[in-house]
Amino acid sequence: MGTQDISLFEAIRTQRAIRRFTDDPVSDEAIERILEAAVRAPSGRNSQPWRFIVIRDADTKQKIGDYYRRACEAAGIGLEPIPGLSKKVNDSVTHLAFHMGEAPVLVLACYEYLNEDAVGSSTILTGSSIYPAVQNLLLAARALGLGTSLTTVHSMFESEIKDLLGIPANVQTAALIPLGYPSPEERFGGSRRRPVGEVTHFDRWSDAAGDT
Repeated sequence: MGTQDISLFEAIRTQRAIRRFTDDPVSDEAIERILEAAVRAPSGRNSQPWRFIVIRDADTKQKIGDYYRRACEAAGIGLEPIPGLSKKVNDSVTHLAFHMGEAPVLVLACYEYLNEDAVGSSTILTGSSIYPAVQNLLLAARALGLGTSLTTVHSMFESEIKDLLGIPANVQTAALIPLGYPSPEERFGGSRRRPVGEVTHFDRWSDAAGDT
């Protein structure tokens, strides 16, 4: 398994949340290539505040998976069907809620603050310096035929996960991303999105997007 040699636009078009994985291992080379793409992202003042924890230890993954399950249960994720989603997608969400720790690799994307007192004061500015790197990670994984899913509900157990992984006080977790090769039940492909014409305004906001 390896690169599918697809274009950037094809990766963007076909990248989607993958929540079930095979047991096939993910190579060090693949992980390095994915993270190399992640750190090419822009960040405010070129601060590059991102830090990534790659977790493959089975016991550690299981503990994080347990926190993820408990957070999902508290948020009602995976317990009842989500309106507007197909049965297949709902089943996929439920599976990840209870099997996060079984993914071949977990990647925890973190944001390192220069000032410990600023931790937790997330704004659009801090997000703009970490989530572009996360998106690069997702797209690079797709280009290599690897599935991912961007999740954040683990943050309900931020303190516990930081203690488990020895994360410093001036670092905040931003995303928990399972990584692996898609199981037969999952597939890459275009996701339904609102047409560009419905969400685009030219020169100024208008009553109907797309109007000039």
